[in-house]
Amino acid sequence: MTGNPEGCEWGNMSWGHVVSKDMLTWSPASTSPALAPDQSYDSQGVFTGCWIPPSDAGDKTLRVAYSSVRHLPFHWSTPPYPRDAAGLAIATSRDSGVTWEKSPRNPILTGEPAGLRVTGFRDPYVTRLPAISEALGSSTMTRYGLISGGIQDAGPTTFLYAINDDNVEEWTYLGPLIDMPARFQPSKKWSDNYGVNWECTNIVTLHAGSESRHFLIIGAEGDVEKAHVKNHDQPAGVPSRTVRGQLWMSGNLTRVDDGVRFGYEHGGYLDHGPLYAANSFVDPISKRHIVYAWIPEEDITLEAAKRKGWNGSLAIPREIFLLRVPNVERTLRSTLAECCPFEFKTEADGSTTILTLGVKPIDEMARLREACTGVFKLETAMMLPDKSGLAHLTVYQTQSSSWELEAIISINSECESLGFNIRHNQDLSIHTTITFCTITERIIVDREASTTDTTINKCPDVGPFTLLMQKKENGLEMEKLHLRIFSDGDILEVFANDRFALATMVYSQSYEQENSGITAFANGSAGSAVFESVTVWDGLDAKE
Repeated sequence: MTGNPEGCEWGNMSWGHVVSKDMLTWSPASTSPALAPDQSYDSQGVFTGCWIPPSDAGDKTLRVAYSSVRHLPFHWSTPPYPRDAAGLAIATSRDSGVTWEKSPRNPILTGEPAGLRVTGFRDPYVTRLPAISEALGSSTMTRYGLISGGIQDAGPTTFLYAINDDNVEEWTYLGPLIDMPARFQPSKKWSDNYGVNWECTNIVTLHAGSESRHFLIIGAEGDVEKAHVKNHDQPAGVPSRTVRGQLWMSGNLTRVDDGVRFGYEHGGYLDHGPLYAANSFVDPISKRHIVYAWIPEEDITLEAAKRKGWNGSLAIPREIFLLRVPNVERTLRSTLAECCPFEFKTEADGSTTILTLGVKPIDEMARLREACTGVFKLETAMMLPDKSGLAHLTVYQTQSSSWELEAIISINSECESLGFNIRHNQDLSIHTTITFCTITERIIVDREASTTDTTINKCPDVGPFTLLMQKKENGLEMEKLHLRIFSDGDILEVFANDRFALATMVYSQSYEQENSGITAFANGSAGSAVFESVTVWDGLDAKE
């Protein structure tokens, strides 16, 4: 993982090394960086990279590729990008990752392809993806490398390379993988802006039964901020966020004169909060596609981060998959055609199936419940508002700042909004609110009243989400809202229906018991929301 081993400030980018057998408990392999900026070609930083899959399954040597930076600063917004500011380097380990040796041939690439004026060139990702070989008409199943960036006055892209199977240090440029105009935004509501420059682009093929789709996972840098962030009224001097988004798109790979192109068909948010720099790998045991990503802490000052002792963390590991929802008739409000994350296909019987990117916490997260210190379960279903008009009901008061809440809620057409107030005091003057607004089809994390500290950026985090009306044996039925909410100190992550994720930071007033309430609420006609089940696992702990 990339970070500064010497402090909370950005700089001195190096690779740390931690190990895990279950993706839940982690131990540092060393207190020293595994890879440090100690060569002329990476003197300004060992930036993001990846594991390189071996060409021979019996090869036990570990190899990684990374961005070797020798010139700073650079940024897409301050052209021209300095030629060869970042290259590609390789390191190997022959003792299962305990020690690493940089290749004497580094840098493998001194910089971006010849003849191109780029906006960025970094963050290698290596894959053995048959679809690329098929698109190229090649019978050789080789490895391919992506290096993210963009082309000046054209748009964001990722640069495609073929890697010699007999020599991992030989990379041949095939061309840009995608042609996309800058600031492309297929929907104002359902998709973010795809920006000007890309980082940490991954390509994966996901399967659901006999069907498969190709996806790009993209960190998009740009200059068009989300409206709920841009329009938030906050005191002068409060930290601002970098304009970027963690996105995905699906599409087809086709052969062109200078290589392969990925054609956009559908897309949306991988995460609706500040989460960024997602990278994925295939779990060799389960064959699941696992994503790790970074939750930056730009909402607090550097001084506040120093008091904490760290700045930024990794989010819960997530599984991404091809989600298939059959017999869909419509959504709550939007037409299916408006929802650009949804591919809808007509089946032989005339029914409509939705295909989209699925995302959920890895199944291993449920094992944290086994060592929790307390469990609350709703005894009977709870209707809100109730017949007397009461719109909220206290559910639980947590004893720790590490907990998980899971809820299944059914609604009817007269429900306007529902959700939970969390981390609240007795009179709710301190609280954070997680709301699903059925009118606007959005999930909102409102942090405005989370603390009285005026130095913190408390803008909301918001993402589009809707429920699907499905055809059942007894007629049309609205799917239920399935929420999973994870709290871990300052970190808050929200998941919904295996297709929505939002990770953010909530700097609560305190983590004392007086600020630990959880209250359910709903607005609309009486009984328009039924909380069928609510479970809280309090005091989560990872036991080895």
